[in-house]
Amino acid sequence: MSVNVIESDIVEKVLTMPVCIDLMAETQAAISAGQITLPLRAINPVSDGNGYFGLMPGEVAATNVFGAKIVSLFPANPGQRDIPAVQGYILLFDRENGTPTSLIEAGSVTAIRTAAASGAATRALAREDANSLALLGYGVQGATHLEAISAVRDIKRVFIWGPSIDKAAAFAEKHARANVEMIAVADAGEAVSQADIICAVSNAADPIVPGKDLAPGCHVNLVGAHSPTTREADAEVFQRGRVYTEITEFALSEAGDLIIPINNGKYAPDKIIGELGALLNGDIEGRTDREQITVYKSLGNTAQDLAAAEYIQRKLSP
Repeated sequence: MSVNVIESDIVEKVLTMPVCIDLMAETQAAISAGQITLPLRAINPVSDGNGYFGLMPGEVAATNVFGAKIVSLFPANPGQRDIPAVQGYILLFDRENGTPTSLIEAGSVTAIRTAAASGAATRALAREDANSLALLGYGVQGATHLEAISAVRDIKRVFIWGPSIDKAAAFAEKHARANVEMIAVADAGEAVSQADIICAVSNAADPIVPGKDLAPGCHVNLVGAHSPTTREADAEVFQRGRVYTEITEFALSEAGDLIIPINNGKYAPDKIIGELGALLNGDIEGRTDREQITVYKSLGNTAQDLAAAEYIQRKLSP
């Protein structure tokens, strides 16, 4: 038995952002149409409390594979050790005979597909003329979200915020683009108030997106918080916005961005408009006027990983 091991350099060459945005849109549409059923993922803290171990199994019926993503998540890694926060692999099996076929580096897949899902949401929900972006976070997801949002909207100005203004400035310099103004700011509210599109891609445990500062007509992608006790947005973000989820059941079990204001009586689950996939399928409405604020809560799911991994495997098959 021979398993094809595909490392990050190959992933990054094959899984281009425009392709992955379309893949994520198709995957979310299939989930909301009931064509993909996913178990809740298991994310367990390691004993010393520094990180998490994640096991995420699943199957995508439209492909000939099933598999699992097996990763560690150590949020402090990028700042303290200069290594990725997410490390691990996606293991694919052949559905016909159960044979393992590919072991694909998961950190690079996660970086690309997470941003691509935000790109799909932004393409569906942001104003067509949106041209300014706030990145709250300057790590790997900051870079891939800059690429994803630029793929779906004509971005002219980017505001970068994080705990270190020096690191924000370094990010702006490293990711400079022709005809795009890159601006490092010291205050998250300053970034948010000037942006048509906001991507929160931080390791923050407490709100960094102030709802009071959101400009009318903006779109917000909430990406970084992934546990019931952490959040990047305050309750006012949800009170002011039309809220869409990736998978509502999972969001109400895992997303502190929603769980905390619901438990505090500041938001109600029935206010959620629905899932991104339902919007893409035409089952619910998206933005209906220029002044509306739209909010997409992302958690990531195994179907996204498997769809991306299967695409990579297929493109590399002889």
